Amino acid sequence: MVAHSEIFAPKPKGNLYRRLWHDWMRNSWIRFAAVLVIMAIAAGAAAGYSKAIQHIVNAFEASSATVIYWGPLLVIGLSALKGTGQFIHTVLLGRTMSKIDANIKKELYNVLLQADMEKLQEEAPAALATRFTADIGLIMGAAGAIFGSIRAFLIIMATFVVMLTIDWAMTIGLAAIFSLALYPVNLIGRRVRSVIEKTQRQIAVMNMGLTEGLSGIRVTRTYQLEDHMGRGLSSLFDNLRVLGVRNLKLQARISPVMEMLGGVAVAALLFIVSWRMAAGTTNMADFMGLLTGLGVIVTPARQIGNLYATIQQGNVAMERIFSLFDAQNSIVDIPGAKELQRVKGAMEFNGVGFTYSGEKSALSNVNFKIEPGTKVAFVGRSGAGKSTIFNLIPRMFDVSDGSVKIDGHDIREVTIKSLRRQIAVVGQDSFLFTGSVADNIGFGKSNATREQIQDAAKAAAAHGFIEELPNGYDTHISPSSGMLSGGERQRLSIARAILRDAPILLLDEPTSSLDAESEMAIRTALKKLSRNRTTLIIAHRLSTILDADSIIVLDNGEVAERGNHNELLARGGIYSELYSLQFQGVEEVESMLI
Repeated sequence: MVAHSEIFAPKPKGNLYRRLWHDWMRNSWIRFAAVLVIMAIAAGAAAGYSKAIQHIVNAFEASSATVIYWGPLLVIGLSALKGTGQFIHTVLLGRTMSKIDANIKKELYNVLLQADMEKLQEEAPAALATRFTADIGLIMGAAGAIFGSIRAFLIIMATFVVMLTIDWAMTIGLAAIFSLALYPVNLIGRRVRSVIEKTQRQIAVMNMGLTEGLSGIRVTRTYQLEDHMGRGLSSLFDNLRVLGVRNLKLQARISPVMEMLGGVAVAALLFIVSWRMAAGTTNMADFMGLLTGLGVIVTPARQIGNLYATIQQGNVAMERIFSLFDAQNSIVDIPGAKELQRVKGAMEFNGVGFTYSGEKSALSNVNFKIEPGTKVAFVGRSGAGKSTIFNLIPRMFDVSDGSVKIDGHDIREVTIKSLRRQIAVVGQDSFLFTGSVADNIGFGKSNATREQIQDAAKAAAAHGFIEELPNGYDTHISPSSGMLSGGERQRLSIARAILRDAPILLLDEPTSSLDAESEMAIRTALKKLSRNRTTLIIAHRLSTILDADSIIVLDNGEVAERGNHNELLARGGIYSELYSLQFQGVEEVESMLI
């Protein structure tokens, strides 16, 4: 038995931000370099305030008349340079990060489209959608915060350099005071990480609950489950509120820490300057220059203090995102896989066994052969293995034991694309994609002409109602559209399969949603389409398979019986029992109506 992989790969190791740079951001290095240059210019302008104030106060003390002109102009010039730099760097960085955000989402979506079915089934679509919103949003927020902290760091460093030229001893003392923030900030960051991990899991559960409640709104209202559904999500909302408040409190602690250290630094500056001024070793200009520098660095220092918590949020989100990127698919082309040309449709299951991850065996030692161009039905109670067989043929899953062959080719030895080109599927529940009616039919065959699309629609008895739509074949529809009835949606799905013109048809009770008139038309179309094609049908209504060339009866994942309708009835086994149960009620109703 093969081992089945999980939706998540193990937590990615190493520096996740380094990987983020290498995989996504490195291609934009020129823009990031430009951002850093602009940041450095703005930081230099911010640091210049300290030196400018020192010179201005010196000029005042020297009673220089010219300071009234050059002093204000110098401050205005520094402010304009700083403000312009901030604007340019914010816009340029924002555009670059938006592009990276879109690229991550595009590739993640492609990864999920190609992911093994078993992986995708382990997590609800709503939970996976959380990766595109909350998780990637946190990653982009953290990356943006890092660049913001680089700007803050540049301002602090440039300002300290300027302050060193004013009074190096006092500047080093002030730096030592601010370094005391490292321990509490680090401690708060670790706690924030734990809260964010719990929050992201709760958001995924909330999205699943919202999707479930809204998609099943008809059942909810019919059975008056509004209060029950409301209570279920209410507890989730409360949990998120509690976690949000906890995160807010943790991050809010950083600001007081930085504020207190800033106050300590100012108090220390006042004390030392007063003592040194009394000793005649400093002057008012130096004091004002240092005080201005201290004022410049307080806000950037607070920003850097908040960075650690933001980085931890980004780490949690990247673990969730990269685990999807790192998950290895098992349904892939083997080296040297052959291109499968159009097949005749012969099919063979040899000792096939299959087990879903963490579950009991779904199929065990299944053996049968299907001749090209024949119509074969699969019958059995719920859970007998019918859908599993249909999933194995196009390699939605791979067998755990044995092999599946088409025209003598093991399907694991041919390319997946060429295999699936041989197959058309009509499921019990039709699915429509967002687009026009013509698009939805045309998905069955690339580059299909409008005439071919219309011919397929006519064969599926869909042309009439399509012509009555507001824009005919160009009418826009979507999966959630209420414009079409269940039967109409199914006929579009059948038209899509007819257009595909594949040599193998997989039909999961394709007429189950149709009225009697449409069902007859579809049966006629499918009968014509089935000629010279191998047609496999999952039969729930046994009346639809009376003309099948062969019927395979499954029971507990094994082939229990095989034969045509009359042969199986005469045998008096499972099929005969199912047939009697299904039609006994009909006969009783008919007798009551006579």
